Amino acid sequence: MTVKGIGIDIVEVKRFLPFKKERNDRFLIDNFSAREIDYCFGFCDSAVHLAGTFSAKEAVWKVLGKKNILQSMIEIRRDTNGKPEVWIKNCRQKSILVSISHTRKTAIAVAIRQ
Repeated sequence: MTVKGIGIDIVEVKRFLPFKKERNDRFLIDNFSAREIDYCFGFCDSAVHLAGTFSAKEAVWKVLGKKNILQSMIEIRRDTNGKPEVWIKNCRQKSILVSISHTRKTAIAVAIRQ
């Protein structure tokens, strides 16, 4: 595998605590797809999953060099096993791998472009 880029991002979960019960907040609508919002709010603690997904989107944005791609164009979906996948403009990006991890306080994601 040839690595063409790497991106990493870490966020504090507390940034997403205000959204735990408000899925129609302007920030969420501007930064997450409806699919991502549904996924994150499918858990008791949506803030942790919002933070992880946001971190993954940021890592992907960085690996792409931030050129001509808005963060809102990046979507993190999960396969049937829960593994995160990168989609841009509704097209799966098989050349970009992403991994997400979190604790109660922080979420981190790394993206690798091959």
